Amino acid sequence: MASHVLLTASGQIQQAWSMELFVLGPAFGLPSIDAECIAVVALLRSLDRKDWLLIPTHDGREGLPLLVSGDQRICGFKNISRHLGADKNEGDAIALASFLERGAQTLLDISLYVSFENYSTTRSAFTQILPWHTNYILPPRLRAAARARTDHLSISSIDVDNVHEDLSGRTSSVDGMGKEQAFEVEAQKRASLLLPRKDTLGSLLQKPQHSAVFKLHALADNFFGPLQDMLGGKNFLQGAEMTSVDCLACGYLCLMLYPKMPQDWLASTMRRKYAPLVAYVERMYKKLGLQTNVGAVMSLTPPESEIELLSRLETSELTLPWQATVRDSFLNVLAMTAQELVSHIPGLKPSTSVVTVRPDTRLSWQRQLPTILAVLAATLGLSMFAGLRTGLLTWPRGEELHVFGRKRFSDYGHLGAVLAGMSVLSQQTRSSASPQTGVTGQGSHENATIVDVQVDVEPTSIR
Repeated sequence: MASHVLLTASGQIQQAWSMELFVLGPAFGLPSIDAECIAVVALLRSLDRKDWLLIPTHDGREGLPLLVSGDQRICGFKNISRHLGADKNEGDAIALASFLERGAQTLLDISLYVSFENYSTTRSAFTQILPWHTNYILPPRLRAAARARTDHLSISSIDVDNVHEDLSGRTSSVDGMGKEQAFEVEAQKRASLLLPRKDTLGSLLQKPQHSAVFKLHALADNFFGPLQDMLGGKNFLQGAEMTSVDCLACGYLCLMLYPKMPQDWLASTMRRKYAPLVAYVERMYKKLGLQTNVGAVMSLTPPESEIELLSRLETSELTLPWQATVRDSFLNVLAMTAQELVSHIPGLKPSTSVVTVRPDTRLSWQRQLPTILAVLAATLGLSMFAGLRTGLLTWPRGEELHVFGRKRFSDYGHLGAVLAGMSVLSQQTRSSASPQTGVTGQGSHENATIVDVQVDVEPTSIR
């Protein structure tokens, strides 16, 4: 495999990888178990880019596939295609991409996750690429999402989930304990007389498992038929050259065709009725070199130097520039486990409402202003609390000595002196206007002496 290299000043070879593509790990001989991840890998291969590495991961907090190009982190097939300049804003391309995403995702949900037998195979594939703790988190989460997306189709009866996932865990023999066997046998004999001895066409069609099969084949025909008509006799969907829409179709159709499932109704429908689509998928699969050895990829170890990585890529039998997966730290494992446990607590589940996020046109300091003010307020509050606690700051408590009593006019300063003078003047005016008797009486009061008299009172009994 050709590689893009740079020669440093010291004469050492240095690889110029400008992009890293993170995808959900490989499975079923494909680069990923996710359709959009396969589509992005096919897109980079179709563009003949050499400056990228392919890294398997299960960390989908930012979304997968994730392309890291310098300081930019682009998530999703559409955004990555637009970033690479391969997205055509034509009406036909947009309509075809929408048709693929809507119809193909439903079929993959049913084939990989809804059916219990097929889900057992899918979960086994996850076991090879996921750490032990993620095996209990990611596959059940993906299956729950797939069931929610296909709940309106009422096709849960395609498998016997009511038997495999019975919460009671009881077998049929346990259910029959304590019942009178003779009565059951007699009831079955009488009931058999009321039912037809052989299944008729109507009774077969009314069975849930058969009606579900008819729904599945109708869904498959509604998707494969128009897609094959769009392909026609062309090599690709939009002409003689491969486009981003072909890469997207390749991602979905490969996951329908190549996984070997116990209930392979989807792949068998493609091979039996839509041979041109099968040839179209196989042609792109071989041309883009999407075949993947899952064991060889997951056994890769981180290289010690750029030179070792370069030599490994040149001598490796892998057709894609695989790099070793990044191991989770203990804190990441703890955070993921705690987040999953919290999501199952009633009332604390994440909201499923659709939120429209508008682009923020404010300046950087304006966006950070609420955070800065909150930090300053918290710092000021903590500083004041620490100062009061240590005694550096004292709370004002007023005077240490408090005098309780009636205030005099002199206590009010100059205004009190004026009021006191007015009070004395008014008293003199009243005294001069009073009769002589009043004056004599007043004089007698002034010449009187104060005598203390002690009176002993004997208590009397109450009769």
